[in-house]
Amino acid sequence: MFVFQLMSGFLLLHLVTSSGFGKHSMWMLATYISGPTQFPEFSGVLMLDDVQVGYYDSETNRVMKVGAGGERGEELDLGQVALGVVLQSIMEMKRRLGIVKKQLNLTSPGVYVQQRMVACEVQEDGQHDFITFRDGANGHDADSILYNTTHFLYGGGDGWDFQLDTMKQSQMQMFFSEVYLPFCVQILRRLLESNKHLVMRRVRPRLRLLSQPGGGGAQITCLATDFYPRHINLTLLRDGEPVDEDQMTVGSVLPNGNGLYQLRKTLMVDEEELQRKHKYTCAASHLSLDNRLDVSWRVESFHSFRVHVISAPVVLLVVVILLLVLMMKMRKRSGSESISMETQESPGASTDEGSEPGVEDRDVTT
Repeated sequence: MFVFQLMSGFLLLHLVTSSGFGKHSMWMLATYISGPTQFPEFSGVLMLDDVQVGYYDSETNRVMKVGAGGERGEELDLGQVALGVVLQSIMEMKRRLGIVKKQLNLTSPGVYVQQRMVACEVQEDGQHDFITFRDGANGHDADSILYNTTHFLYGGGDGWDFQLDTMKQSQMQMFFSEVYLPFCVQILRRLLESNKHLVMRRVRPRLRLLSQPGGGGAQITCLATDFYPRHINLTLLRDGEPVDEDQMTVGSVLPNGNGLYQLRKTLMVDEEELQRKHKYTCAASHLSLDNRLDVSWRVESFHSFRVHVISAPVVLLVVVILLLVLMMKMRKRSGSESISMETQESPGASTDEGSEPGVEDRDVTT
């Protein structure tokens, strides 16, 4: 079910988790499904920063803890108020999906999906709290709200009849200020207390500077891997000066599958650039580091780089030649042993004590 929500939800909702650098966030992606499917009618994934900590569906009507491997554990006690908010959300999402189906004239039987994302964020000092709300159906935005202590921003989405007039926006702002934001922050801090070992850990990145031939020159890659949290500043420098981002292929921060992350930046360098013997440095700044971490590489000469590139075929050729020489020696030795055996069994060989040693052997070989 989690995979289904991510596939459909991330096409609909643009979410930036702002954990790291002193910030923590909690968000929930809820899905309401109308129509015959194998999934629960309503379900939700509860995230703390970038770690899934809870799961809810309408079949069990309970919020369950989720382990590091995605397994569900015991019930996660968030209080009766939290369940009340969930039930209210189910009714509201069902109502909104009905409006969408009516406006789009979706009268034929089928599967229709309404989704909602609610998230709040706090800094570790408790300041600059904000909460955001986003709604959508069948892959289209409906409306969105962003509220902090000084601003209330409302977006009307794709033009459906979810627009709020000035009075309704004022009422919604008061509701977010007095109910939604305090409640979301309260749950966020409770989850932080019980999951410090996950979201407050600091894992140092492993930094590598890789070079390999490509495009008539070389491909230089700055790679940071196995770090947490996911926020990192990764820079590739040429002779101490940062390389412009538009000159490189910059990847996204990706999960490693072990709860840690990786990021890489790649620069293509032509032959002329290699001949200038620049010094390249991969540098990283991260919450786990007291100082900047860097690793460097210099092209001593373009000739040495090219020799390094062709070294593998040369080694293979040398190995083949050595094997041929070895086979020839073994064949020659095998032939010598065969001649020696024929000499020992020859009926003309003398066995007299007075015979001169080695005479018969010389006769045979001639």
